[in-house]
Order: sequence, then C-alpha cells, then structure tokens
Amino acid sequence: MAMVVLPRLLAYRPNRWVNILVGALMTVVQAATLFVGTPTLYYVFFSAIEIATTGFIVWSAWAWRDLGAGTVPGPVVAPTA
Repeated sequence: MAMVVLPRLLAYRPNRWVNILVGALMTVVQAATLFVGTPTLYYVFFSAIEIATTGFIVWSAWAWRDLGAGTVPGPVVAPTA
C-alpha cells in the first residue's frame, strides 16, 4: 500500500531509490518462497509473473533520468520539411 502513495509524494532521487530497493527486496523474497516446501504449479506461474514485474520495476527505476523540476515529457513530433 505504501508504494502506491510514496511515488506521488517523494522527490525524484528518494523515489528512484525506494523503487530500486523495494523492488529488489520483493524480487528476492518472492524467489525465495519458491524454495519453501513444494509450490503448486499456479504458485510458480504467478510467482514468475511477480518476479518479472518487480525485476522490470527495478530496471526501470535504475534507468530513470531526471528531467528537471516540473518537466513533463511530451510526445515526439517529427520535424516538418
């Protein structure tokens, strides 16, 4: 629940690092749960989806670039001749 609110409240740098740390932690925890007992097939399936998603969040946060305060990227427009 906190990761729904925090990205809207935090500044760029803390937001980026919180996403990297929490995403990495959740990826490791979910991967570790696959080795506790014998997981069912649907648990392995949904765990793989969660691991891929949190891995993408970590990669995406790692690749973020600071666009500056108040800058919102707009659509890419081809130059006219």
